[in-house]
Amino acid sequence: MDTIAGRSIISILLGEWPMWILMLLSVFAITLIVERLLYFRKNRFNAARGFERMRGLARSGDWDSALRYAKSEDNPMGRLFVIVLTNVQLTADDLSDLVYSSIMDEKLQFERFLGGIGTMANVATLVGLLGTVWGLILAFNNVYTSEGAGGAKVVAGGIAVALLATLMGLLVGIVSLTFFNYFNKKASDMASSLESLMERSVIIIRHEKKSEK
Repeated sequence: MDTIAGRSIISILLGEWPMWILMLLSVFAITLIVERLLYFRKNRFNAARGFERMRGLARSGDWDSALRYAKSEDNPMGRLFVIVLTNVQLTADDLSDLVYSSIMDEKLQFERFLGGIGTMANVATLVGLLGTVWGLILAFNNVYTSEGAGGAKVVAGGIAVALLATLMGLLVGIVSLTFFNYFNKKASDMASSLESLMERSVIIIRHEKKSEK
């Protein structure tokens, strides 16, 4: 379908200002979504496997290998293991506070740009509604200026703008909202996984360190 009510889709997209706003919003939303997809892919980790590996190294007393393993994991889990291993001499409370604050720093990175994606979901839908109203204004204006001549074709152009704006606004809004909920859930799950992992790891590492003395 190349045309809507006698107007080409390209001419509607390029000729009406609500469409320009919607296209800009769609580009912005896609950029944020792709950035978050790449971030979560790069920073994914397996908490269960990481804990078993660290527990085995701690029990063997091979702290150099444990630190090398932690540094080799270029993700939140590895960074937190490094913090634990290099600050294990702290008291239990101090180490727990340090780890918890580091998890909060990681969580901020998990949730980065999520506000922007959520905003795009709401704004795109509202701009789509604005475009709908604008299209109806064009349709009624055409009826007024045509002085009763032209029939349905008079209002068709404005209705086309209204419907296409509604469609674009809903598409951008639905996609943005879907990814916002997905990323928000993923960020929450990763943060909870880190908290559980670090609590167990701190206990194991401190216990093995004390056993060596």
